[in-house]
Amino acid sequence: MNNRQGVMTAVITTAAAGAAIYGITRGVQNGTFQRLPQQLSNAMNNPTVQQVAKPFQNMANNQNLQDLTNTLGNNNSQQ
Repeated sequence: MNNRQGVMTAVITTAAAGAAIYGITRGVQNGTFQRLPQQLSNAMNNPTVQQVAKPFQNMANNQNLQDLTNTLGNNNSQQ
């Protein structure tokens, strides 16, 4: 059973990689990827996107601050 599952996983992984390569190739050929940076920039400057992203940025900043505090606390206790 594990061997079948491993084979299926390999087949699915290979198919996904092939689909990604095909999509990227088509995107390069038809010029989609040339417009992509501008589209991403426009999307990130959208006020709605910024409003949605703000809580995630705050969570990330709080986690980084907490990690820094923990690191400093561990360094002080080792001295």
